[in-house]
Amino acid sequence: MFRCWKREVDLKKAIKDMRQVEEVLQSMVSKYERIRRETMQKLKQADKKSRKLLHLKKIKTLDFHINQCELKIATCVHKQYSLEQLEITRLQINAIKASTSVFRSFSKYNPIHKLEDLQDTMEELTDDLTDVTNLLSSGTVEFDDDALEQELLQMEQEPEGAIEDMPQVPTHKPRADPVSARMRACPV
Repeated sequence: MFRCWKREVDLKKAIKDMRQVEEVLQSMVSKYERIRRETMQKLKQADKKSRKLLHLKKIKTLDFHINQCELKIATCVHKQYSLEQLEITRLQINAIKASTSVFRSFSKYNPIHKLEDLQDTMEELTDDLTDVTNLLSSGTVEFDDDALEQELLQMEQEPEGAIEDMPQVPTHKPRADPVSARMRACPV
């Protein structure tokens, strides 16, 4: 494989170096701002127009350099983020390589139809679980307390041991069947 660098680049060292550059640039910005404040005071105290113009040019130059340093700081931060993103990408590629070998060995012992059957079973179980969850979340049955109390009072007023749904007792006598009467009369 073609390598861009002759030596291995340590990501942590590269990020550390970028942070050091950022700190140097930040210290330069602080120095330029301090010099700008001092020059601004000299501008206010200057008597001659030529001195004022000289101080104003110096302030404008310092502003330009401050702006350039801030742009370089932003570039350094952006490069740090890019380096960190490259490291994350490298870790993801290594994870994909590892998972590919695991999947290859897994699929060697588990053919695709087994996996499809397992997926179908999981879908059915998920549907069943969803049904049970829906039943459990539907809440409890609500009863009207006044209606329950009224029904309880009616039950308490009925005599104890009363039979409610029993059929009527017949009051008529059945007629005798002539064939069965003859058989009783003739003993064999």
